[in-house]
Amino acid sequence: MSLWREVVSNKVQHLEEGGADKRMGLAEAVRRFVRPGMKINPVSLQSRPVAALAELIRQFSDREAGFEFISSSLSGNYLQLVGAGLLRRAIVSFAGEGYPTPGPSPVVARALERGDFELENWTMLTISQRLLAGAMGVPFLTTRSIQGSDMAEELERAGAYAEVEDPFEPGRQQGVVRAYRPDLSFVHAWAADASGNAICFPPYQENVYGALAASEGVILTVHRVVSRSFVRRHSQLVRIPAERVVAVCEVPYGSHPYGNYATGVPEFIPYANDYPFMREHRAAQDRPEDYEAWLSKWILELPDHDAYLANLGSERMEALEHLAGPETWRDELEYHAESLDALGEANATEEMIVQAARVVGERVREAGHTTVLSGVGQAALTAWLASHRLREEGVEFTNLAETGMVGHDPRPADPFLVNYRNLPTTTLLTDVMEALGLYACGGANRCLATLGAGQIDRCGNVNSSWNADGSFIVGSGGANDLANAARETVIVARQRAQTFVEKVDFVTSHGERVSRVISHMGIYERQDGELVLTAVFEGVAEDLESAVDLIRAHCGWALRVSPAVEIRPSASAEELALLRVFAPERSFLGRAR
Repeated sequence: MSLWREVVSNKVQHLEEGGADKRMGLAEAVRRFVRPGMKINPVSLQSRPVAALAELIRQFSDREAGFEFISSSLSGNYLQLVGAGLLRRAIVSFAGEGYPTPGPSPVVARALERGDFELENWTMLTISQRLLAGAMGVPFLTTRSIQGSDMAEELERAGAYAEVEDPFEPGRQQGVVRAYRPDLSFVHAWAADASGNAICFPPYQENVYGALAASEGVILTVHRVVSRSFVRRHSQLVRIPAERVVAVCEVPYGSHPYGNYATGVPEFIPYANDYPFMREHRAAQDRPEDYEAWLSKWILELPDHDAYLANLGSERMEALEHLAGPETWRDELEYHAESLDALGEANATEEMIVQAARVVGERVREAGHTTVLSGVGQAALTAWLASHRLREEGVEFTNLAETGMVGHDPRPADPFLVNYRNLPTTTLLTDVMEALGLYACGGANRCLATLGAGQIDRCGNVNSSWNADGSFIVGSGGANDLANAARETVIVARQRAQTFVEKVDFVTSHGERVSRVISHMGIYERQDGELVLTAVFEGVAEDLESAVDLIRAHCGWALRVSPAVEIRPSASAEELALLRVFAPERSFLGRAR
């Protein structure tokens, strides 16, 4: 054999399948690479490293772990780290529960009350910006978020946010966020080769910036270990290169109860969110003893992830694979058909959403907005209903979700914002940095935001962070990012005197860009820096004067009423029917009348 043939045979073929073999068991990976006191980053893609964090709890629940945690949210299975006492500090944009409805978590409340756990509150976009800066090796990045909020003062005191003079425009103040580098990241991906080149499917949510910034690398769990040649065939989906990975652990269904989406790779069978499991976990949080029992049943009493899957049963996982199909919403809607047919007139929450959707339609037509980014729950249903109603008039806008879904056409039967059935309808799948930072909050954006509110005051300032008694609500998520930079914001919130207040307890998002507030009784417009009642809804009271009196009684400030206040007609049967098919279980709609 000639020398060049020998080189090709022995060397080039080695390159085809070569690379260090980093495969090991998950328990071994945690033992080898995790130490108490580390700064850890569970990377929130559309999958989550659930199995890896369960193993972390098994090994550290009886030790002084003292981890510092950074991720876009502290919700769902991440709360288990708090409940098991592993976290001393969390740097997040949201801390609470997201399914079936967003709200505070008793697990977080109890930990804060004990005093051995603290929260540092950011926004969805600025968490990604901090991690990106860490990955880039720069000390900070500029941001349009946070400025004008009470978060700015908190984070300045923490030494992580500052406002500096713009070197190119003297006199202008520019917000900057400090870079963050975790010690270790945890990622769950669809597949990787034995070296750790990881195939991840969008939407990427906070993206892999934390994994690329981590000073000690990544513990990677994967649904399947595949060949290097398989990875090369799908290199456009590789988000984490092997050199950042310290361990590759094959952990099938390692994102459960969160699903894992895949398209275009026939070898991968996606699976959906396990909603009953998520509901069970949320219900267990109410009482400490119930939560301890839940952690024991699903984590501490199980030796490993294989035992966890055995507890779930193969039939359950097969059912979740079926539910990930894009058309399974039809069966679910049919299941609810009888109850939907029996519903009567709109309740107050349904009326509010229909009226808010009409306002969104008006603002899209009048102001020329081309995109609408919605928060969760009622804010999302508002945008979804508006998009369908406008389409009938030949007017369209692009639906955005902060997790990285751009141009989705929401499917009926499931109002959860990250409903996997919506992903195949999406025209662009990306991440928080692009969805929020460019399309919704970029310099050329033409975006209308629809958001909820824990508290709102007469100036349109919103609080979703801290109550006056020191109790925590849920945090900003992407709301502050939008309030600071989207073209216009519409707030959707049921009206109570304790919600509509003279001055919010904490300014999560300032009201400068809030144009409208829609409650379940009327519409407010921001005029001269103050919210003014401009419309009431038909049926709120017998006449206009009585309706205004009722609204005034449920408002915590001296209400200004427009001299030209109008009465808006009630929701039509067609609007109600469309709204109800999006949320047949009524998680966000309240009880039927």
